[in-house]
Amino acid sequence: MNISNVDLKLNDFVPIVPILTGHTQTVLGHIVSSEAIKLKLEEKVLSLDDGDQLLLKYFDNNSGYTISIYHGLAGNSQADYVRRSASLAAQLGWNIILVDHRGADQKATSKQTYHSGRGSDAEAVIKWARNKFINTKHIALGFSMSGSILLNLVTCRYGTEQPDFAVVVNAPLDLARSAHLLSVGFSKVYDWRFYLTLKKIIQSKETIPLPFLARTMDIDQLYTSKANGFKDAADYYEKCSTLKYIDRINTKTFVLAAYDDPFIDIKNYLSANWNGNAHLTFSKYGGHMGYFANKKDPQYGRRWLDHYLGSVFKKIQTI
Repeated sequence: MNISNVDLKLNDFVPIVPILTGHTQTVLGHIVSSEAIKLKLEEKVLSLDDGDQLLLKYFDNNSGYTISIYHGLAGNSQADYVRRSASLAAQLGWNIILVDHRGADQKATSKQTYHSGRGSDAEAVIKWARNKFINTKHIALGFSMSGSILLNLVTCRYGTEQPDFAVVVNAPLDLARSAHLLSVGFSKVYDWRFYLTLKKIIQSKETIPLPFLARTMDIDQLYTSKANGFKDAADYYEKCSTLKYIDRINTKTFVLAAYDDPFIDIKNYLSANWNGNAHLTFSKYGGHMGYFANKKDPQYGRRWLDHYLGSVFKKIQTI
């Protein structure tokens, strides 16, 4: 790991609850509501090469910067963290694209599902954006699983059309490791939530027997792997994990991870062979996309994640 491009935020972020930080951060970050997007978004159903579709919601601000924002597993473009990120970009006057992955919105049809190897889907969004918003710099922002999608894209493993910048938040680098961590201890609560949400999405369009309650790993074994051409969950995890390929990043990429993330192992980040195209911020606290701060920021309230993203966005404008 190139330590020169690592920003260790060990003292900058102070968590609001100093005990069991990984879980309290994760829970607080998701249960405290965020404001709705104060933008009139247009919609575009984007057809992919295999016949599936994505739903894009976009705002043309006639800007020299365009950001596409990708939600995490079992989420959609209306997730709190997506809305807040769009608001941050709107404050800078950027063009904005919110992406609903395959199956995340009923307006777009899909036979297959989204997963960590869908870098080519992000590539399709970027290609469309370059035609829609001429002569702009494109920033791709991915949360959690979508972070791994973008890492697969910027390492050119899945997809080749690159954004000018990528921003990756709490992405799993080793899918098998994250699936295991989800299935133990208190993390089972998140695992059950993921499972039930994904089960509902799957059974809304297909008749497939799934257990009443199981693990996300079981969804990957019984459905996600089979629906997308993998032999099984282990095959999917092996082929779509990015840990071994981090040294191939060829796009300026800003990466945020937390030591106390309950199901993203910071050891993967510390052992990965990051190259000079990655700027890394490793926070001692934050949980999984929580980063709920002790002190209120004048602009971002208690949302340190918004402070981080706002700082990255402003940095990008100087490059």
